[in-house]
Amino acid sequence: MNESISNLWSIPLFIIIPILTAIALNIMYNRKKAISVTAVASSFALVVISALSPFGFHWFTGHPAVLPTGGYTYRADLLGWRLSLEYYYGPLQQIAIFLASLLLLFVVMISIKSLKKNIGPYISLLFLTFMSSAIVIMVNDFYHMWIGVEIGSLIVAGVVLASGEAVSQKAALKYTFFSALSGAGLAIALALILGVTGYSNISDAIKAMPLSNGSLASILYVAFGFTVLSWVYAGGLAPIHPLKADVYGASFPHATVLLQAQSKLMLVAIGLLLLRVFGTLPFAKEVMLSISVLTMMLGVVMAMLQTDFRWTLAYLIVSHSGLVTLGISLGTVQGIIGGLFQAINDVVYMSVLLLACEGVYYFGRGTSIKSVSGIAKRAPWLAIAAILGAFAASGVPPFNGFQSEIILIQASLNYGMPELAIVVLMVSVTTFIALFKGIYNIFLRPDDALNNNEKTGTPVPKILYACLAALIFITVLFGVYPQLAINFLTEAALKVVYIPWVP
Repeated sequence: MNESISNLWSIPLFIIIPILTAIALNIMYNRKKAISVTAVASSFALVVISALSPFGFHWFTGHPAVLPTGGYTYRADLLGWRLSLEYYYGPLQQIAIFLASLLLLFVVMISIKSLKKNIGPYISLLFLTFMSSAIVIMVNDFYHMWIGVEIGSLIVAGVVLASGEAVSQKAALKYTFFSALSGAGLAIALALILGVTGYSNISDAIKAMPLSNGSLASILYVAFGFTVLSWVYAGGLAPIHPLKADVYGASFPHATVLLQAQSKLMLVAIGLLLLRVFGTLPFAKEVMLSISVLTMMLGVVMAMLQTDFRWTLAYLIVSHSGLVTLGISLGTVQGIIGGLFQAINDVVYMSVLLLACEGVYYFGRGTSIKSVSGIAKRAPWLAIAAILGAFAASGVPPFNGFQSEIILIQASLNYGMPELAIVVLMVSVTTFIALFKGIYNIFLRPDDALNNNEKTGTPVPKILYACLAALIFITVLFGVYPQLAINFLTEAALKVVYIPWVP
């Protein structure tokens, strides 16, 4: 909280590098060697920058905070008026963007290996997906939050269409149409907050709200409602969860790795915004909790009914989004830490499962549990990765999912709502059942064609195994030493609860 308010050099690079890379890759189009070098170098640069960058601010059309008594302050924790469009890079942003950039690097390398045509435009979309994630997790003003969500929604449609299947075209069309409501919701909320407080900077708006006339409370409720609408559509929460599940299921599994990371970061960013700005409104947390519980239960029930492993994962991603928002919606320090940790963990172990699903593609018979079987005999390491990913997603120790779910259960009990702890346990158990139903049929069930020495598909690329090994290592690392991640998340939780005007 003592960072200098300065135009931090690294923050613009998280936006500029993806944009310039996307432009360059589009110009290169199908020149694979040039695309490979440029894309890998750019994504690796983002990983390095996110790891080495100091903490601080970057502002637009503004200046250091103005003190009520006159003069300026460089202390972020003092009650000054920021009067600016502002980005912040702190511990939460560092771990989130580092993880997103690492996933971008993995997905880019896998894309280069697996795609044969239109590789430049496709990888361009992946970089822009990362960019939208970086924007929403760093912003401290309503205007750039709206821009980030709008960009993210449009890019998702392009990534889905790239898979070239009929189902992807249908999913992209539906998502493009309905996701417009997400950006519109934030735009209306921005207009209302600007009208009530006179500020678009989130910190300024929070400080100005107690000064507003009590008769304007109804306007704040309307702004809260439109922000919740954006939260639901951006993150794929109930009741529009089927739209988001279609997006996940219709994309290449490696692309879904980035799409689900983008959704989790949007859920975190908008969820923290809701707490910071509207957390003191009566019934605000109750509304958020209701949506979270509904998402968890509907998602996992739908996952149990699927006969395609891709769609099983798609609905589990949706269900576990509810776990993330459950912790944030509690509004306590422990709950927020649990929700943020769950978001980090969920992105990692779902990436393991999605890349294992990507590996199944190389055997040429899709991901339906009815038509694919016996993969473990030909790719035992792929089967092991899928099983370990399932353990992590189901909250089995010593993997990372166990640690975040324990925190959520404890936070629910301490909040005085043991029924929420029961729902978390139910989601954990049903996740295990849904995943192992698919894993048994695809990897462990005997394959008659394989017994007759019929071989199909191509070998799984070694780069896929390398990415899986790195992600599994992270699941175990955070499972054994959860404090490594929690140290990055605690400050954000404390700020939201005790000093919400500080980003």
